[in-house]
Amino acid sequence: MHILWLHQYFATPSGWGSVRTYEFGRRFVAAGHKVEVLCCAAYDPTLVGKGILDAAGMRVHVSSTRYRPQMGFLARIGSFLSFAGFAVWHVLRHGRKYDLIIASSGPLTMALPALLARWLHKTPFVFEVIDVWPDAAIESGVLRNRLLQGAAFRLEACAYRHASRIVTCSTGMTERIVRKGAHRATGWRSHNAYRATGWRSHNSHRAIGGVSHCAHANAYADKIATISNCCDLEIFQPDTARRRAARAALGLREDQFVILYTGAMGRSNAIDDLVQAANQTAGDARWVWCFAGDGPEADKLRQLPGSRFFGMLSREQLIDLYQAADVAVVTFLHAPLFEENSPNKFFDAIAAGLPVVFNRSTWLEADLAAYGCGFVCTGEIPGNEMAAQLQRLASDPVLRQRMGAGARRLAEERFSRDQLADRYLEVVDCSTLAGAAYAGASSAPHSSEDLPAGLR
Repeated sequence: MHILWLHQYFATPSGWGSVRTYEFGRRFVAAGHKVEVLCCAAYDPTLVGKGILDAAGMRVHVSSTRYRPQMGFLARIGSFLSFAGFAVWHVLRHGRKYDLIIASSGPLTMALPALLARWLHKTPFVFEVIDVWPDAAIESGVLRNRLLQGAAFRLEACAYRHASRIVTCSTGMTERIVRKGAHRATGWRSHNAYRATGWRSHNSHRAIGGVSHCAHANAYADKIATISNCCDLEIFQPDTARRRAARAALGLREDQFVILYTGAMGRSNAIDDLVQAANQTAGDARWVWCFAGDGPEADKLRQLPGSRFFGMLSREQLIDLYQAADVAVVTFLHAPLFEENSPNKFFDAIAAGLPVVFNRSTWLEADLAAYGCGFVCTGEIPGNEMAAQLQRLASDPVLRQRMGAGARRLAEERFSRDQLADRYLEVVDCSTLAGAAYAGASSAPHSSEDLPAGLR
């Protein structure tokens, strides 16, 4: 099968962005498929100016579109439209040769070239929801204009309606989209109907490849699957010798307690909770906060006394930081939507055998409890509660070791990249079946009877 993957934020392990597309794509190649990727160099500076290159057997087309997390609203919109134009032009010129398109959102504009290929060439597409747009942009305060919100919701609904399959990164995202289908079926168009109201999945511990049993039949339920972000078990394998070497290289003593935060540093990441927690330990040389990433609020972390700020690091460079750390922290805004996030930093941390402390509720709570590998802060002052839980871990090495072992077990048993890639390939195969039905009959979703049992 010849697959075109549209992902503006594609990155290789040499970049500092998510490698979800890279890791799944190279496994698709190993399974005998031909994969081409359209992207820009937003999160991977090694792609700048490359044009077309080979990455792990994938043919990667790199746009000159610029994007940085620090961009303002208008600059971001310009970047999204510029890249969408690049992808549309590619589809117009070469679209007929592809058997399937995977469009990864956000940004939501990735739906435009996928829809064009669907209508122009009858090419089936998988709509991969990495962030639920426009909900995420609205909740984080990025998208405030009501007219633009309305246009975005219409584009989103169109993408879901015409996609052969929809892939999400968490059970919460799946349930949200299923609810959107229900609202659409009953004719409720208000975007407020789509927004989270504090719902928390009580069955988030179910198999990742399935659809929530709460999902009643509607426009989207029969073609949606949850394939979360994953753990790269070999890359982040805990290694005592490497840990000692990494800590020595960083000038860390064995009696120091290292807390690690990696990734985006914007408003949606609740950076103030991190600052509050770090301030609780200020002046104690036994505690070391390490920050790797960038974003509009990075300066708040850069200025913390006694912390170490590494800026943007490639995934390859991050491995040693995870080896050196004792615990990882994950923070997001306290709006209900962010309970659904599937943070890469969490999956890297548990693969490295680290306990994880969340500043808020998460769809992963059931797993954290079942494997005894983390804490979720639910109090009114999350930063203080995070500091208290970190203090508990710092003072109890036996607990830390037990939770670390549970984290690694969770990574191996529930979130292995290889296992989830196999499930993704099932979705890809079913998408071509749905595409054939679309080309020969109508755009109605293919029956769930055609899905493998694990995806129904």
